[in-house]
Amino acid sequence: MPPKIEKEPIKYYSHHLDPSMKWLPRPKGTCDESYYVETVTLLVNWFRFFDKNIYDREYYEYFAEMYKEKRYLDKKTKSFRTKQMPYPIPERSEAFWKHLRFEQQKNPFQIEDYVFDEKDTVYSIHKTPNGMLSEIPDPQNRDIKSVLKIYYKRNFKLYFSREDPARDEEANRSCKFLKNVMTQKVRCAPYMANEIGFQIAKNFIYDGNSILRIPESFHDSDRFEHSLEIAPRIESWFGIYIAVKELFDGAPVLNFAIIDKLFYNAPLMSLLDYLLLIVDPNTQLDEARKNRKEQLKSGNLTIKENMFPKINELLASLKLKAASVWNPKRSEFAERHLTFIRLSKYNSHEEIIPVPRGRDRNAPIDRVSLFRIYEKNQKYIEFPRLPLVVCKSGNNEYSVPMEFLEVHEKPQRYKNRIDFAMQDKFLKAATRDPHIYKREAIEMLKDLNFSSEPLNFVERFGFSTDPKMITCEGKVLKEPSLVNKENKKINMTPVVRGFQEKALNVVPEKELCCAVFVLRDDEDREPCLEEKEVTRFYKALIDGCEFRSIRVEKNQNSPARSLLQDSQSGNYGFYKNVQLTAGVSNFRACVNDAKAMFERLPDKNNKILLFIVFSKSHWNFYGFVKQFCDVELGVASQHVTSHTAKKALNELSSGKKRIFYQIALKINGKLGGVNQELDWSENAEMTVEEKEKRKNMPLRMYVGIDVTHPTNGSGIDYSIAAIVASMNPGGTSYRNMIVTQEESRPGERPVAHGRERTDILEGKFVQLLKMFAENNDNRIPSQIVVYRDGVSDSEMLRVSHDELRSLKAEVERFLKERGKNEQIPEYTFIVLQKRHKTRFFRKIENERPKDEEAAKRWDEELKASQNTGYVNPTSGTTVASTIVSKYKFDFFLSSHHGALGTSRPGYYTVMHDDQKMTEEEIKKMTYDLSFLSARCRKPISLPTPVHYAHLSCEKAKELYRCFKKNELGTLPRQPRRKDIEDYLQTNIQYPGMSFA
Repeated sequence: MPPKIEKEPIKYYSHHLDPSMKWLPRPKGTCDESYYVETVTLLVNWFRFFDKNIYDREYYEYFAEMYKEKRYLDKKTKSFRTKQMPYPIPERSEAFWKHLRFEQQKNPFQIEDYVFDEKDTVYSIHKTPNGMLSEIPDPQNRDIKSVLKIYYKRNFKLYFSREDPARDEEANRSCKFLKNVMTQKVRCAPYMANEIGFQIAKNFIYDGNSILRIPESFHDSDRFEHSLEIAPRIESWFGIYIAVKELFDGAPVLNFAIIDKLFYNAPLMSLLDYLLLIVDPNTQLDEARKNRKEQLKSGNLTIKENMFPKINELLASLKLKAASVWNPKRSEFAERHLTFIRLSKYNSHEEIIPVPRGRDRNAPIDRVSLFRIYEKNQKYIEFPRLPLVVCKSGNNEYSVPMEFLEVHEKPQRYKNRIDFAMQDKFLKAATRDPHIYKREAIEMLKDLNFSSEPLNFVERFGFSTDPKMITCEGKVLKEPSLVNKENKKINMTPVVRGFQEKALNVVPEKELCCAVFVLRDDEDREPCLEEKEVTRFYKALIDGCEFRSIRVEKNQNSPARSLLQDSQSGNYGFYKNVQLTAGVSNFRACVNDAKAMFERLPDKNNKILLFIVFSKSHWNFYGFVKQFCDVELGVASQHVTSHTAKKALNELSSGKKRIFYQIALKINGKLGGVNQELDWSENAEMTVEEKEKRKNMPLRMYVGIDVTHPTNGSGIDYSIAAIVASMNPGGTSYRNMIVTQEESRPGERPVAHGRERTDILEGKFVQLLKMFAENNDNRIPSQIVVYRDGVSDSEMLRVSHDELRSLKAEVERFLKERGKNEQIPEYTFIVLQKRHKTRFFRKIENERPKDEEAAKRWDEELKASQNTGYVNPTSGTTVASTIVSKYKFDFFLSSHHGALGTSRPGYYTVMHDDQKMTEEEIKKMTYDLSFLSARCRKPISLPTPVHYAHLSCEKAKELYRCFKKNELGTLPRQPRRKDIEDYLQTNIQYPGMSFA
C-alpha cells in the first residue's frame, strides 16, 4: 500500500445565489387540442443508458499532480537538492497513461477503471483514500524521474438537474465527469501500446466534447478528397457531439449529434508547398508545384504583398515544426515547435541579426543577414527572395525561412474567420438530409464501439447506451391567420406553409429613387460587374419591386426607370467604376455626390432614396457601406455581392426571378414598409366602430435581445449587445439599439469572457419606449414580451432574473419621466436556445393516404427519404412531453420546415409570465412571430424579434471591424464606449429597419 499523501483541501469559488431566482413551472391544465391540426411520431437523437440505476452508483474524484523531479548538486552547500518541473498541460495525458501502465506492471489492475481530464482531475470507480504515488526513472539520466501523485478528493453520485441553483456545481461536475468517460477511449488511444489504441488514434480525434473522424487522406495524400475541401487543404470533418440531457421522468440520457468542424489537412507538408496551394490553386499536383518552385528559385516568381492578408488569415495559429531555427538570444540553431503569426516584410537577405563575436558581454556586435547566418552553418536557403515567416514558440518570436518549416503532423482545427466562398462550401459539405443524418449518427456510434475491449471505459463506468433513438410525440400547430392589405386571409402551402401572395401589405408612400455604385478593387482592372450586367440586374430588380407593389417610376420601357437623375446636368446616379485606390474615400465622395443630386430634385419630397452597392464577396467592405449610408447619412442601402448578382442573372435567363423578389422584400422593410401582417391589416379600410375598438385594445411590445462575444478571428474586442423592439400593434415594424457591454481598448487582443453580461439595457430601452409611444398616439405598451437569445443552461436563471429586473427599472424610469398615472406593463420573458444539438426526425405514415393531394405529398416525402420514411418535421411542430423538463416551462418548436439538410428546432424556456398565458397560447404567439420576418415569405426558424436582434449584432460586428480599420488611428484619444456606440447606432432619420 503506497504511503498516504497529505494535501491542503481544494477551495472552490461559489457565486452569491439570489433566493428569488426560481424556475417558472409549467402551467397546469389539460392540453387544448383546438390549437393543433395533427399529432405526429418523432425520433429524437437522444439515447438511453442500458443501466436504469446510474443515479445510485458512487464514483470517486482525485486530484493529479505531475512533474519531473531533477536531482542536482548545489555548488554553494555541496549537498544534493531536488527541483520540480511541472508537466505542461499538453504533455500531461501521455505522462498520466505512461504512469498507469507502469504501475499496472507492478500491481495488476484495470486501466479502464480510471479516467483523466487531461489537466489535473482523475475519476475512478474505486475508492483509494491513500491516493497513488508513481515514480518512473529517466532511462537516460538517473538524476531525473517522472512523478505522478494522485490525491483522494471526494466521492459523489450523479446529479444533472438544474432545478436547484445551489446545486449547480454538482450538476457541472457530473456533466464534466460523464463527458470525460464517454470520450476517454479516443483521448487516451494515442498513448496505449496496443492495436486497438493505434487504430482509434489513426481514425478519430477528440475536440471540445466532440469525437471526429479523421479522413483517410490525412494519412495518404493520394486519397485526398476535394469534396470536403473549402479552402486549400482546409477540410470539413464530421463527427459526434456528446451532451447530457434529462427526460421528463428525470432519467439521464445522452444526446449524440452529428457535428462538422474545419481542420487543416496538410500533415508534414512543407509550408512552402502549402503556400503555393493558397496562392495558386493549379499547384494541386506535385509536378506543378515543382515547376513553381523552380520559378521561385530563379527569381521569376514571388509571393506578392497583396496576398499577405489572405495568407495570414488562413494560416493564423497554424502549428509548425522546424529542425533549424536561429535563436538570436543564444546565437545558436535549435529545433522548435512553432505557431504561425504572419509573413514578414523582409526576406532572408533583408533580415539583419545582431551577432556578438564571442561569449563576452562586451564582445563587439556584427550585423549579419539571416541568409549569411544559415549559409555559414551549412544550411543553405534555396529561396532567399521569399518572405520570412514570423513564428512563436513560448514567449519568443522567430523569423524562419519558409522552406525550413513543416506543418505539424497532428490534426489541427481551423479556427480563423471564413469568407463567403468558404462559408458556401462548408454549408454544402455539412448539409445532410434527415435520413442521412440519422444513419450516419448510428454508424458513427457503432464504429466507435464504446463498450469494446480493451479501452472499454464506458462499460466499466456503467454508461453503455442503447443505440436506438428515443421516440416522442409531436403536435402540429394550426397555421396563423396571415392577411393581405385588404384584410383577406393569405393562402399557405402545406408542410412548408409559404405565403401565396405577391403584393406587400404596406409600401412607402413615396416613389423609389435609386443610385447605383459598382466597386472595383485597386488590384483589379475592371469593376466587379460589367456595365451590361449591372444594367440588366437593376432593371430586373425594379421589375421585382413593382411586382411586390413598391411604387416605381411609370416608364415601363426605360432601363433607367427609378434611377436618380440630376435635374441640372441630366447625369444619372450610376457610378459604374468606383475604384478603391484611396481606400473608402472614393466611395464616400460618390455617395455624397448622389445625395447632393437627390437634394437638388424639385420633386424630392415625393421620392425616397435608396443606394444599391455592388462589390466582391471577399472584400471587407460591407461594414463601411453600412456605416456611411445607415449611420452617417441615414439613407437606406442594399448591398449585393457580385456572386449573388451573377447567380440571379443566370436564373433570370431561364425565367426565374426568385432572387429579385427576395431583395425587393428586404428593400421594402428598409424603407419602412410592412410585408405581411397577422389577423388584421393596420392600413385596411375599416368602420368607425372597428377603428375605435382597435384604438382601445391593449398594446403589446415584442422585444428581442442578443449578445455576441469576442472570439478568435471575430475581429471584435468586446461584447456587443443588440436590443430590438416592435413599434406598432401588429409587431411588424421594429427599431434597434446597440450597446457595448464593457470598457475595452479597441485593437487589442480579444479576450472572450464567456459569460452573458446583464448591463445591456442601460438607458437604451427608455429610448425605444419613447419611440413606441410616438408611433402609437402617445400610448405605452400594456404587455412587454421579451425573447432572449444565446443563454446557456447554467446562466439562464441569473441572466433572465437580472435582465428582467433591469427592464422593469427602465420602464419605471420612463413612466416617471412621463409623469402620468399609467399602469405598469405585464412582462413575459422567454429564453431561446438555438445552438443546441437536438434534432427531430418525423416518421411518415406507413400507409399511403387516400386523398389525392396528401398521397402526392406522401410519395414525394418517401422518395426524398430514400424509402426510409424519415423526413424533417412539418412547420409548426411542437414537443412538450418526454424530452422536456419536469420542473420548468420549456418546449421545442420547429417553426420552419427545413428544405435543406436536417432542421434544428428552437428550444424555448419561459422564465417569467405576468399574463398567465396557457402553454398553447405561448406556443401560438411564438409560432406566429416566426411568420413576420421582412426577409422571406415563409416562417423562419425563430421569432422575428430575436431574429432581428441577431441580425443587428452581426451587422454591428461588421461596422466595428470597419471602425478599427478606418477610424481607430484617426482619433486623438482612446475611444470610449459612447464613441463606439455612436459609430454603430443607426441614424434616427433612417426610414425603416436597417437590419432587414
